Amino acid sequence: MKQENNWIFALKADDLNDGEKKPLLIEGNKVLVLRIDGDFFAMSNKCPHMECPLSKGTLEQYVIKCPCHDWKFDIRNGEFLDAREIKVPLYEIKVMEGSVFVNLEGADK
Repeated sequence: MKQENNWIFALKADDLNDGEKKPLLIEGNKVLVLRIDGDFFAMSNKCPHMECPLSKGTLEQYVIKCPCHDWKFDIRNGEFLDAREIKVPLYEIKVMEGSVFVNLEGADK
């Protein structure tokens, strides 16, 4: 994958429609890229509870529900809705020239 400083190419912006999520393996990291209302988000694809893949869960607006035990997380800040001190790591994301890039450095943990 093409890398620009700490930014790593994830996918073409047109490859992900609004309301969709896409699991990716970026430099050995399980990353989930999501698109809501035209905005892109990137987070770890592992639930902090038992590392279930969040990509297999349901997405409703800005909330993703883990498929294993129904834990719900806000994709904007990674917080577990029932205990906000528990979080899914988030990654910075940017869109340039129709491509989506993820910064794995300094994940919000």
